Amino acid sequence: MKRIITIIFIMFSILSFGQDGNVTDAKGKKQGLWKKYYATGMLYFVGNFKDDKPTGEFKYYYDSGKLQVKITHFAKASYANMYYETGELKATGKYENQVKDSTWTYYTVRGSTAAEEFYLTGKRNGTWKIYYPSNKIMEEKDYMNDLEEGNWVQYYENGKTKMTATYIKGSLEGRATYYDGNGKKAVSGKFYHDVREGFWTYYEKDGLTVRKKEEYKNGKRIDENKDDNVIDPRETEYESEDILNPDIIFSPR
Repeated sequence: MKRIITIIFIMFSILSFGQDGNVTDAKGKKQGLWKKYYATGMLYFVGNFKDDKPTGEFKYYYDSGKLQVKITHFAKASYANMYYETGELKATGKYENQVKDSTWTYYTVRGSTAAEEFYLTGKRNGTWKIYYPSNKIMEEKDYMNDLEEGNWVQYYENGKTKMTATYIKGSLEGRATYYDGNGKKAVSGKFYHDVREGFWTYYEKDGLTVRKKEEYKNGKRIDENKDDNVIDPRETEYESEDILNPDIIFSPR
């Protein structure tokens, strides 16, 4: 009798485990429905595997229980939506062969576009854009083969140009010009291999009359009148938040 009860208990346990998912085959590959939980007991993710690869719809949750990411896996492409904990759409984009591809769009909690990025097989390419909450363009920067390459332009919210510069193979090169909110030239100088080089000229409010000049060598100021410096626009560069670590998305544990 005890033997029969033991067998029944084992069979019941196996069936229960199979219904709840989290099954691996003889080769140790995940198959079917899988669920993982936070230490608090709240659901972390739920989705299906086939031969250890995620397939179909996966959902990830904040530890509060709110939906964080919904991603749908196909043979090679995966389409992802990320949400704020309050429920609003935070980002949307595509993976191709498990790396970012095509356009990725980021949103503010109020629903306006915060930024647009473009990838080609996981590498930054094309023109990236950042927006003010008013949907006016704040910045445009060109990329090629994962490096900054080409124009970099920043704008005031009124649409007037704030700064223009040029990247070559990831480094700032050549002339950069800064403008005031009225479109008048404020500061102008050159970059060489990503640092200031030569004379940088400051202008009066008319944008024509020279107020002073500073001289740089290898990024260090060498003139005598060291009263102020040019603000480096890279100090305020936008850094996008990845929707979720790809290692987690494609190999969740």
